[in-house]
Amino acid sequence: MSAPPTPGTPSTTSPAPTPAADPECAPGAGRTVRKLPAVTVPEVVVAPLTYDDNGTQKTAVEGFTVPAQLIDAGCVIQYDAPGGCLGAVKITGATIPPVTIPGSVLAGSQQEFPGVTVAGKAVPAVTSPQICQVENKGVLPTVTRKGVVRRGVSRNGAARPGGFVKGEGSVPDLRIQTVKVPEVRLPDVDVDPARLESRKLPGQEKVDVFTGEGKVSYVAPGDVLFDTDKATIRPDAAKALHAIAVKIKGEHPDAKLRVEGHTDDRGDATYGLRLSERRAQAVAQYLIRTEHFAAARITTKGFGETAPAVPNTSDANRQKNRRVVITVASR
Repeated sequence: MSAPPTPGTPSTTSPAPTPAADPECAPGAGRTVRKLPAVTVPEVVVAPLTYDDNGTQKTAVEGFTVPAQLIDAGCVIQYDAPGGCLGAVKITGATIPPVTIPGSVLAGSQQEFPGVTVAGKAVPAVTSPQICQVENKGVLPTVTRKGVVRRGVSRNGAARPGGFVKGEGSVPDLRIQTVKVPEVRLPDVDVDPARLESRKLPGQEKVDVFTGEGKVSYVAPGDVLFDTDKATIRPDAAKALHAIAVKIKGEHPDAKLRVEGHTDDRGDATYGLRLSERRAQAVAQYLIRTEHFAAARITTKGFGETAPAVPNTSDANRQKNRRVVITVASR
């Protein structure tokens, strides 16, 4: 009489292979990246089914392993924006790959247990563009960047049915196990809406203050600070810069500052970029030397004509685009 069938020794569990890194989710200048938690699908180990044939161990059904999977859920990218703007947001796409439960054949027979494949699922990226204050009839209204949601996606679970096989000769009755892989789900990912509000700096009607997304930006028109095509701060500009410095010291004494220079679209773009950089550096040096800010707190950037506050469609608009922005990261 043959002994009842016995399972073989399961293989040692192996970790899921690491998926290829999405280059979009790599840290980089000009953006903040939040990686979303990866989802791990454990491997499924099916041991071989063996039986004793007069003292000899024989395999009725070969074992196999459905490999583990580590599913990259993507990331949320928050792009930096000039002062007076809310940065663009992107939730990258993600893919749940397919999975296959291999088929099996009963040794010495034509009895087959067909494999099962579950198709993969993908979810596309979603974005919300940069949005900036646009003056309307002399008023800078509050603006809102819409929230974004990447809907969750699931890959169905599956089962390869087993069954009872009646033995013949020295082969005992066998029960082939049912093999299952679980459902896999990437959950919803959402980024809340953001608001950008504006007001005038008290006592300085030409200086706008923008608040939103944990930042405060002070916008001083270039014509207030500099003569045409110059990067030397005018003596009468000290009052506006001093008022900004006092406000920052009182409300954000230890925060980092970024000083941005902007120009309009007249003239050579390269010249405008260099002028905007020199103007940003001039304001930074004023804050360091005259207002006694620590140099380590301040960075500068020139945007040239690439980030206008309003369309360059009139002399009045171009005047608004010639500006210096001092942005405080308040969180």
